[in-house]
Amino acid sequence: MADSSKRKSAMQSCSEFANNTVVLPSNKRKKAAVSLSTLLLPDEMMLEVLLRLPVKSILCFRVVCRAWAALFSSEDFCSLHMAVSKVVRPAPKLLMLVSPTTGLNSTAMYSCSPSGSRDDLHFTVDTARRNSMGIVTPSTCHGLTLLYDDAAPAYYVCNAATRAITRLPPHSTPTYRSAAGLGFDAQTREYKVVRLITGGCGDKERNRCEVYTPGAGCWRPAAGGGVPFRLSRYAISAAIHAATHKVPPVFANGLLHWFIGTSLIATRTRAPILTFSLSGETFGCVRSPPPFWTSEVDLHYGSEKEHLVVMDDHLCMVRDLRNTIPRDGTLEIWKLLDYSPGEWSLYHRIHLFGHVGIYLLDVLAVRVVGLIGGCRSGKKIVIASSKDKFPGQFEQKLHTYDPRCQALETILSVTETHTHTRPASTFSLFDEESLVQVHNKPMDS
Repeated sequence: MADSSKRKSAMQSCSEFANNTVVLPSNKRKKAAVSLSTLLLPDEMMLEVLLRLPVKSILCFRVVCRAWAALFSSEDFCSLHMAVSKVVRPAPKLLMLVSPTTGLNSTAMYSCSPSGSRDDLHFTVDTARRNSMGIVTPSTCHGLTLLYDDAAPAYYVCNAATRAITRLPPHSTPTYRSAAGLGFDAQTREYKVVRLITGGCGDKERNRCEVYTPGAGCWRPAAGGGVPFRLSRYAISAAIHAATHKVPPVFANGLLHWFIGTSLIATRTRAPILTFSLSGETFGCVRSPPPFWTSEVDLHYGSEKEHLVVMDDHLCMVRDLRNTIPRDGTLEIWKLLDYSPGEWSLYHRIHLFGHVGIYLLDVLAVRVVGLIGGCRSGKKIVIASSKDKFPGQFEQKLHTYDPRCQALETILSVTETHTHTRPASTFSLFDEESLVQVHNKPMDS
């Protein structure tokens, strides 16, 4: 019913355009007035065509007439276009941050195909150095991407398809640890950036949660009342784990999910995953898969054992078994089937062998970031890796894994200079376009 009313509203704008009369110049001496209503498709069919256009074409067509400019800017059309794009997805691309100058005094965002050819500059941020800027979200959230400048510090939200970017207001006083995530509220149809904060032991308020919404002049407390006492220790653990290992929360099913490292909890239990509802702005938790450690299988101290990822619109947990004793050399991917009982199933097991697999066995960090491809070409799992090459230099690579033939392939490699002990991610999946506004004009590129 909601989509039906949105389509009726959008078709009215199509009708206004069709009934317009414009002058089409044929040559310098002769001009003919032609009614577009005799040339164009019926309103319903025209709307279906417009909804399937890429964002780049829609931005060009805004200048055709005022009716189309109003249509493409309306919330109804933007929502319908987003719904259609989820069904008719564009060819997957990758977003990557690079420094356009040798001095590293600015950051540029490019999109490229999985083959590695850089093909499109989206924007440049002259106020952020590349060695301090990173991509927070491993894949787009309704077409939006969250960036973080560690030196400022400052968060940015960008829409790579519309080439728009906005810098969020400064957040409150410096804190011991914090981690932010980007989500979309289906009820208000707006994005939200959520920061989970943990202070020092002497702070009056140990746990805090701040939310930013579009157009707001500042961050505000969560409307649901913040972190409840029963989840306090999990919130502290989640914020510390995310900030230390640069593992941000992931968004799925209307919730942000933080993984809680078992090493930060006194007892080894089925540590829950901390959740935050974007609509109600309340916290909850869900149980993780059964523990995999035994007396015969253990982990090296300080290793990153698990992280969360979204695959096929499902929340998944990746278990890194590279550092187990005895050494396993595999990555397990578990899929959440039901939130209430915390029911999981083993989705896939990646065996690290061959030339690329041997390389992944010894890198600092391995992260599964999502899927690319479709039903015809076959879906491939995208894996990011980070390795310390030399003091101050980190090598980040992007790999694909084909479950059908169990083949690993390296598709991108970037070496960057960093002053930090752990660089932020350079890559992100660009698998969804949208017309969602970030409340700022597109930056000059």
